[in-house]
Amino acid sequence: MTARAIFVGRFSPFHNGHLSIMKKKIEEGKPLLVLVRDTHYDIYSAELRKRMIEACMSNLKVDAKVLIIDDIESINYGRGVGYEVNEIEVDDNIKEISATDIRAKVDKGDNSWKELVPKGTDKVLEDYLSSRGVVVWLTGLPCSGKSTLSEAASDVLKKMDVKVERLDGDILRETITKDLGFSKQDRLENIKRATFLAKLLSRNGVVVLSSFITPYESIREEIKKELEDESTFIEVFVKASLDTCKKRDVKGMYAKAEKGEIKNFTGVDDPFEDPKSPDLVLDTDKHSVSECVDKIMKTLTPILKK
Repeated sequence: MTARAIFVGRFSPFHNGHLSIMKKKIEEGKPLLVLVRDTHYDIYSAELRKRMIEACMSNLKVDAKVLIIDDIESINYGRGVGYEVNEIEVDDNIKEISATDIRAKVDKGDNSWKELVPKGTDKVLEDYLSSRGVVVWLTGLPCSGKSTLSEAASDVLKKMDVKVERLDGDILRETITKDLGFSKQDRLENIKRATFLAKLLSRNGVVVLSSFITPYESIREEIKKELEDESTFIEVFVKASLDTCKKRDVKGMYAKAEKGEIKNFTGVDDPFEDPKSPDLVLDTDKHSVSECVDKIMKTLTPILKK
């Protein structure tokens, strides 16, 4: 068995500061074990960060195992059990390197970020950034099946090693839009923020599965104009009858809206305008989840092969 020096981090992206922390063990000829935290909220996937580190270590001819682990909140140790814990000192100019600053440079198109990451790593990130992303925007009534199809399609894409992220109304409202209510203005702001996130992700070569009610044709047209310059945009109409949606509503939102407890609820006291010319229509009344996902993949696959 080989004893390895362990390093744990986000590495988003992997840069010269991270490498300098590992320098002492590398110079000692010590094999490394690098654990990449799958933090989920990063614009760079854990798989991409893993490939960046592997490319760097290959370039340096370092014996390193790089593994993706679930996110962690703390590292705890008690009595000494033979593990060495080292505090690494690095030069001030290395300390100043910031992954946040690198991400900002990438977003602005400032190629000076290449000077801040190790050789090998730069090529992996550059290849990643050069790939054009795709935004699949799923629109439809509440409980029509948007989130279900998005999650199922995401699972298929991940197995194909495709860079994919999901944007979902419920997920966003637990995080970056938790300050918003459900007034018409707040719902428009929710979509505005989701569009910005989709634009940022697709600009970095990600397939973005966005599942939002998006009830008005005018809003969908604005979203398309905003995103199609940065990515390939696919509008998907997830179609289901109102009766079907009500039957699927485990949260009882339709019933509350009909009692007047929820105002401006799409499908009850606020209209849903069917898309005029969607790229894909998925009738979840008639087709199963797997059948609908197959149709999504048939649309996506030719684009991903380009």
